[in-house]
Amino acid sequence: MGRYDSAITDMDAAIHGEPRCVECYHERATMKLLNGLLEGALTDLARCMKLDGSFAPAYSTRAGIYMRMGQYREALGDINMALSIEPDNSAYLHNRAVIMTALERYKEAIEDYLRVIELDPLSGGSYNNLAWLLATAKDPEYRDCRMAITYAQKALEMGNNGSWMDTLAAAYAECGQLEKAVEIETEAYRLSNPPNENFRRRIEIYRSNTTYAQWRAHRPDSGRLQ
Repeated sequence: MGRYDSAITDMDAAIHGEPRCVECYHERATMKLLNGLLEGALTDLARCMKLDGSFAPAYSTRAGIYMRMGQYREALGDINMALSIEPDNSAYLHNRAVIMTALERYKEAIEDYLRVIELDPLSGGSYNNLAWLLATAKDPEYRDCRMAITYAQKALEMGNNGSWMDTLAAAYAECGQLEKAVEIETEAYRLSNPPNENFRRRIEIYRSNTTYAQWRAHRPDSGRLQ
C-alpha cells in the first residue's frame, strides 16, 4: 500500500517485543529503504549482521543500497559475502552481474548471467541484461550483437515491455540493422508509460546511423544499468 511510515512503526513494536529477531531488523531495513531512509536501513542491517553473521539477505540488501549510492566496490564485497553463504542463489548472482557490469568487469558479469540462466531458465531480467551488455559494452571485445539479439528475444518471450524492446533495438543497431532498430525503438517508446524520453532520443540516434555504443563513446556519463 506504500504506507511505509506505518509499516516501520509496526516493525518498531515487533522489535521492541523481540529485540533479537534477525528477520525483523531486515524487514525494517527493507521498509526504510523503500521509504528512502538509506542511513537508517544501513543501521538496521548492521544490527542484523551482528545478531547473525550468516544471514545472507542482509548482505544482499546492503549491496543494493551501496549500488544506489554508487559505492560499487563495497556492494561487490557484500554480494560476494551473500554468495559465500548461498552460492546458488540466482537473485544474488544476478545482482553481482549488475555490479560487475557497473565496474566494467564484463567477463565476470557474463559468467554470472549465464549461471543465473542455467539455474533459472525463466529469468527474463537476466536474459535482458545479458543482451544489453553484449550489445553495448564499452569494451568492444565483449560485444556480440547476434547473441544479444538472441537473448533479447528470449527475454521478450517472457514479457513484452518497453525496456526490453529498447535492448533489442540496441542489439539490432549494433548489428548494423539501423532501420530495424528504429522500428523496434519506436515500439519501445510507444509501450513505455510514462513515455520514456531516453527511448525517443535513441530513435534519433539510430536514424543518424549511430549505434548506442558509438553514441555513448562521446557521452561517457550516459551509461545505463538495468
